[in-house]
Amino acid sequence: MKTKIVYVLASSQEDYFLEQCLISLKFLRKYNPEAYVVLVCDDTTESSLNGNRQDIKLLINELKSIQFERPVNKVERSRLMKVNLRKYVEGDFLYIDCDTIIVNDLSEIDNFTFSIGAVLDGHQPLKSHPMRSYFKKQNQHLNYNFDEVLSYYSGGVMYSKDDESSHDFYAHWYNNYLESLKSGVKLDEPPLAKTNEELDGIICEMNGIWNCQIRFGALYLANAKILHFCSKKNMPVNNLARREFLYKIKERGLDIDEMQWYLENWHRTIPSNLLLSTNIDANFNLSRDYEDARSAYVIVKMQDGIFQPQITTFKELYNHYRNIIIGKFNPMSLAKILFKEKFGYSIENEPINSLNRKLFNLAFFNPVDIWTTLADKLAVRKFVKSKGCADILLTVYKYWDNVGVIDFSSLPNSFVLKCNHDNGSTILVYDKFSVDKSFIEDFYRRKLSLPFGIETAEPHYLGIKPFVFAEELLENDKQFSSGLVSYKFFSVHGKAKFCQVIYDTECYDEQKSQIYETNGWIQCPGYILKNEGRMKIPQPTSLMKMLEVVERLSSEISFCRVDLYEYHGRAYFSEMTLMPAAGRINNFSQELLCLIGKNI
Repeated sequence: MKTKIVYVLASSQEDYFLEQCLISLKFLRKYNPEAYVVLVCDDTTESSLNGNRQDIKLLINELKSIQFERPVNKVERSRLMKVNLRKYVEGDFLYIDCDTIIVNDLSEIDNFTFSIGAVLDGHQPLKSHPMRSYFKKQNQHLNYNFDEVLSYYSGGVMYSKDDESSHDFYAHWYNNYLESLKSGVKLDEPPLAKTNEELDGIICEMNGIWNCQIRFGALYLANAKILHFCSKKNMPVNNLARREFLYKIKERGLDIDEMQWYLENWHRTIPSNLLLSTNIDANFNLSRDYEDARSAYVIVKMQDGIFQPQITTFKELYNHYRNIIIGKFNPMSLAKILFKEKFGYSIENEPINSLNRKLFNLAFFNPVDIWTTLADKLAVRKFVKSKGCADILLTVYKYWDNVGVIDFSSLPNSFVLKCNHDNGSTILVYDKFSVDKSFIEDFYRRKLSLPFGIETAEPHYLGIKPFVFAEELLENDKQFSSGLVSYKFFSVHGKAKFCQVIYDTECYDEQKSQIYETNGWIQCPGYILKNEGRMKIPQPTSLMKMLEVVERLSSEISFCRVDLYEYHGRAYFSEMTLMPAAGRINNFSQELLCLIGKNI
């Protein structure tokens, strides 16, 4: 391929533009290994290319550093370089935005004969574009008749032949951009549209496969050469555009399992439930009414996934205060009371090998100091690292002991919120721009004020300093489940014979579970007494790794439940639980309870 590929980059350590560019270059090299790549960047960006950031030099052939004499912000630097590319790059070139991936051979571009080429914005004429009125506002500061524009082009992918017409086009575009800057408008597409009108429609319309804008490009996805994300900030249309994925690339570089998987399966970079809309639906999708309706739906969906017990009767209120008083001064007595209320007989009459009986004895006759550390969802991370399992830890973004200082702006678009000192406090935030922040703050204000463990007779929780923290959110990648699947391993002296698989977790009231023997992954029907699933659950790809992790973490403990996730074939840590159901498990058959408990 003789045509050069050109990227423009203005970036610093604080943003993710370089990571976007890295991803695009990695895909380019997979499908076009011999392409000649020019990276045009400013001098400030070039000076920041150290550490992991210098890896970008391995994927390009030429770096052109542009000096800026006066202070210019990143957005302006990027656009000024883009609209002036004909001065920096010799020969024919194809400019590509960084928020793209290349998914096909591009060598056909050597056959192009026109001077300037681009793809229609939204893959449709301007008159029928659902964002036409928005574009008109963006162009109103420029001195030309926008109403006469028929073709409004995307500047995300542009072809330029090294000829006089192309040089003239870029000179006009640059001058029009400077004019636009005087009005405080930093976008490059309005000056692009004006330039095309001034030069009698010089831009040749390229096939949509060269700049498949996912939100509007259903017709071009099958044969696409370049995918352009073009996401709204709260509705990413590609998994690679998610801030949490870009954070991984920033921290670990490109050689992560997830990136390799996407390289081999580029179709899976598009969310499986992505809906593309047309006509009136597309207009509604872009309206303020849609934003408001979507926000309300997200809030309801978020609350559906939260376990929120309510006190509705006088008896429940009485038991609440009774449990607090007894649990504070005599937790063992409270444990006996709660057991008898749940099962109808005393703990002393529970089979001696039952897991419930063994947990009671461990908690009140053989307490272990490390229980408090292991039950603390933040402190346990240090323990996991000490056992050589740091690679299974999810990223913790921030943690707070006061909900008043939670800074949502510093968090990625999606994440998990939870407390470190309790259970039932997890909130999955899929879109931080649509959540009810006051609800979240009120919810965690209550959680942080409650000393968990008193009412449930679990004294090992009382030594934990409460925090709320934001953690990396794993998407569900299992076709058999509506939500992220949890694998709960019941470990006795480091060996886990049984695993409880919990799936369909999107709604708390609808989740199901099954028990599997880990040796041979054998389904054990009848061991779950309520909401037992029936389908055959595939053995997790990382099962052997999971069992190794369980042994490392729990070999020095009589009993522990180790909860893990699997995402793209890789095991991740969730938590360690010392007393499942507070030692009053009523959803397992007595046979299973005794099979687990007999060796403790």
